[in-house]
Amino acid sequence: MALGGRRRRGSAGTRWIAAGLVATLLVLLIDASLHSRSAAPQEQLSAARWVDRVLPVVAASTEEGQQLAAIWAQGLTMSASTLSSDLNQIEAGAASAYHQVETLHPPSTLLGAAGLLQAALLARRDAATAVAQALLGQISPDATGSGPAVSAIEGAVNDMVVGDRAYQLFAQSMPRGSATLPPSVWAGDLAPYKTQTLAVFLASLRNAVSTAPVHEIKIFAVSTTPAPVTSRSHGNVEVLPDATAMTLTVVIADTGNQEEKGLTLTASISSSNGTSSVRDFLDLQPGQARTIVGLGPLNPAQGVDVTLTVTVTPPAGSSTPPATQSLTFWMPGPPPSSTTSTPPPSTTSTPPAGASSTTAPAGASSTTRAPTSTTSTTVSRKGSSTTSPPSTTSSTSRG
Repeated sequence: MALGGRRRRGSAGTRWIAAGLVATLLVLLIDASLHSRSAAPQEQLSAARWVDRVLPVVAASTEEGQQLAAIWAQGLTMSASTLSSDLNQIEAGAASAYHQVETLHPPSTLLGAAGLLQAALLARRDAATAVAQALLGQISPDATGSGPAVSAIEGAVNDMVVGDRAYQLFAQSMPRGSATLPPSVWAGDLAPYKTQTLAVFLASLRNAVSTAPVHEIKIFAVSTTPAPVTSRSHGNVEVLPDATAMTLTVVIADTGNQEEKGLTLTASISSSNGTSSVRDFLDLQPGQARTIVGLGPLNPAQGVDVTLTVTVTPPAGSSTPPATQSLTFWMPGPPPSSTTSTPPPSTTSTPPAGASSTTAPAGASSTTRAPTSTTSTTVSRKGSSTTSPPSTTSSTSRG
């Protein structure tokens, strides 16, 4: 009986231990369940706090992009001090925006999105620095040519485009249900950043900040229609396709700080076969560029070198110096005809009564002079014309 009693006490102790283990497991499961249920709200709250801190930075960056765009629209009317202040502010603001976002600690659910935003602001920071340094260099007393500045700004535009795309991806990668992010663009209008437009702006900017009157006209581009197909291997001579007439596209700009009125644009071609020219007239405001399309027609000679000269001349008595640009081209001309003509059969004619006939002695030659032909070319544009001198052609046949 004593042994049986001890066995019953041992069974009771085992049951109590098992019950304790079950209770412990239940507590652990309940605690894990509570933690798993509270993790999602915690992450959402952390993400919301991060977005709230990012939104003012994004708004500031968008405003800096708008200020940069205003430079191209209003920069030629700004004083040097105002322009310098605006550029320095844009550069400093873009650097600050990147630094603020870089120092934030996003939640784990937004690590990818935060990386895209940092990339966007980093590209904008670099672009702002490049543009500011290029423009400030142009208005400095020791400013040189605009070529390096144009290249630097074109590189900055590429950074702006990258930054805009990175921001779009950042906004698209935000989790559903999070705050809606506003658009933010720096490279919305790329027209001011075209190479030719940049060159005109930078050349004008150097004179726009000057307090002294500056009269300056530049020809920035001359192109022909038809366009060149190649260049001759020897010499800087463009080869144009065969054409009976050609027209020009000319880009002219007033890069000074004074209005230019009554300008005469003249395009002329000259060769060993003669000359021809056309004219046009225009007015320009400071910083304004004009593209003259279809200037012509001009009638170039074929098979010889032709020199094209484009000149912009101010009115008589003006202090504005003229601008000139020239190029040499060559049209090879059509291939020679491959047909062979058969001479007509010889005939003997009897002169009428009273007329005299002359017979050349053996070995002598007789010469027949063809009728004289005269050719002239007249080109007119807006009431102006130029006529090439007549050419006389004679043919000689030998027996």
